Amino acid sequence: MQKLVNEMRELGRKQASLMRDKARQGAMKRKEEYLGARVPRELKEAVITQANKLGIPVSILIRNILEEAFNIREDNAGKDSVAESGALTRTEQQFPGVIGWEDIELNRAMECSACGISIERGCTVSLGLSSPGEDHVILCRKCK
Repeated sequence: MQKLVNEMRELGRKQASLMRDKARQGAMKRKEEYLGARVPRELKEAVITQANKLGIPVSILIRNILEEAFNIREDNAGKDSVAESGALTRTEQQFPGVIGWEDIELNRAMECSACGISIERGCTVSLGLSSPGEDHVILCRKCK
């Protein structure tokens, strides 16, 4: 009797393993790569709150943060992810006239167009190039 129980248990484990592998293969076809991490509840809630504020999925927010942290920029695949979600980022919503962003070093002190803090000369900021007739946008690192 015990032998039969052990064989059934092993059969169940094999079936579960096959189903898990099949699910992973399907997920890998739908997604690029998967990276999991355990984080404190407070951090998880902060990330979800920020993603909701920006109107983007949590996975895209985390991808953008990691790309910025490691200075990795994918050509079209990574940049299209936000467009595919159909959601505009906070900066896209706040500054719809900006046609592109460029990182520059300030030659003089300026104020951040989003939060209004004073940014010292020599700091690197994001310059939003605007359509003709519109003001350029300066964003500090925190706001960009």
